[in-house]
Amino acid sequence: MYTANIADTVMFRNLGKEPSTRLQVLKEAVEDANTEIWVPAAVYHELSDTRETNSPANPYLDTAIEEGWLRVATPLPGDRGEEFNQNASAVEKARIVADDFLNQQSKYPVTNNWRDAALVALAVRLFDENTRIRVITHTADQNLAKACARIPPEFGYYEIKSRYYNPPQTAKAEFPTVNNLTWDGI
Repeated sequence: MYTANIADTVMFRNLGKEPSTRLQVLKEAVEDANTEIWVPAAVYHELSDTRETNSPANPYLDTAIEEGWLRVATPLPGDRGEEFNQNASAVEKARIVADDFLNQQSKYPVTNNWRDAALVALAVRLFDENTRIRVITHTADQNLAKACARIPPEFGYYEIKSRYYNPPQTAKAEFPTVNNLTWDGI
């Protein structure tokens, strides 16, 4: 069974920009765990340097993408302003449900919650597209960790774990390990 790891923005901010020994340690852990890291397109864009004129460069992720151990998901469907539609795809519904959940929990509703909800929606997309998969999410946002653990099961996907890093700086030592990237890990 394949284990997909989905990581939030703060995980990479803590590991630093390339060249980074912490990113090299993560690469080695990903290879040893026989997995890969997934990020939603929203996370990629959030970490990008938009000062580039041709296309955004991402000093956190581009090297990992080129080396093949990190994948950026295609953009997720749906718009924040849309109402919940029973006929929408599970991915769209999951993102709306996650956004609503995060907005209810947040001191600052609607700031980053739509981007954060992309982690939940990506997990549902990966489940939709793969029959033998487990998903582990990695975040330093407690409410997002709860959303990642609670919402996919509402869509029938139970093989999910959410790893929460508190304080966020612990991601520097804990995230880039084989144990945290594998199902039977911590």
